[in-house]
Amino acid sequence: MSLTSIAVFGANGQLGERIVNALLECKKQTFKVTAFIPPNSPEPPVSEIQNYECRQVDLLNTTPDKLKEELEGVNAIVSALNGPAQNSQPMIQDAAAEAGVKRFYPSEYGFHKLYRKPDSDWAYLHPLWDMKEKLIENALHHPAIDSGEMSYTVIGCGDFYNQDREKVWCPWTQREPEGGEYVLHVVGSPDAKADYTYIDDFAQFLTATLCEPEKSENAHLNYVSDTISNNEIAALLEKYTGKKAKIQTLSEDDQHKIVKQPDAAPQELRASAFPVDFWMLVKGAQGEGMFRRPKGQVHNHLFPDVKPTTFDDYLRREHVETSEWKDVHGPAAARM
Repeated sequence: MSLTSIAVFGANGQLGERIVNALLECKKQTFKVTAFIPPNSPEPPVSEIQNYECRQVDLLNTTPDKLKEELEGVNAIVSALNGPAQNSQPMIQDAAAEAGVKRFYPSEYGFHKLYRKPDSDWAYLHPLWDMKEKLIENALHHPAIDSGEMSYTVIGCGDFYNQDREKVWCPWTQREPEGGEYVLHVVGSPDAKADYTYIDDFAQFLTATLCEPEKSENAHLNYVSDTISNNEIAALLEKYTGKKAKIQTLSEDDQHKIVKQPDAAPQELRASAFPVDFWMLVKGAQGEGMFRRPKGQVHNHLFPDVKPTTFDDYLRREHVETSEWKDVHGPAAARM
């Protein structure tokens, strides 16, 4: 099976643009990439314009028949959609099946954790995770999958740790923290280890699954770049930045209170693009040591050419090697 013509939906998002560039920069195989973005939105910045095309499609105002025409000749679809746009996935897959697309990657790219309230015998799944679960269930039971005309690949990961826009979620991405010190907000134990994934590693892993499609056919895979505790991250931050990294801890009781009443969260935690109750569930699972997949559910070994970027690698490069480059070449060159 050869999957060389790839359509990426949500191509100008934080993850989508990384996937587009990983495909275009692949050394093993030449991909033809079609980036689908919403109307009147910026195109993803790309490193290579050969074998690349960007199309604007209003997923909220199109039909499977119209979309089918856009997908003629495409071998695989990667959905990097997020938020309400994810609800377009079933229509995209219907159009893909009609167009003869052979592989479908539904939007996953996370780690869904159940939440157990202290006053309930039931477990709960946050609506953001539940939306993805429902859409993945729908995708994997599509008639084209059942008939064998289309295959699927689902890829999960750890907490994406290099989200520059998330100053609270990923404080280590900021070169100049407010107040001159880094603050790591922790729920539970700062010594508990959690899975983290570097976004660019993830994009390269996904690309590798397309280079060797037999390995990823009808598979649910997971990629992890590092498994590390907040105390270890804080120590690396201090080592490579020379600035203090402070751990600010909330208890499990604080977690339950804020999940029940998000307005009770400290003001600084509301600066995230994610709902504060979702933030508390992720950080709570990390602080319990439960935001880690067992070794048998991590699949880095299937594509060993994708080298994981650890926190040590990332922080050394961002705060030491980049500074050395600026010293020699000037601040403008470091941004090139």
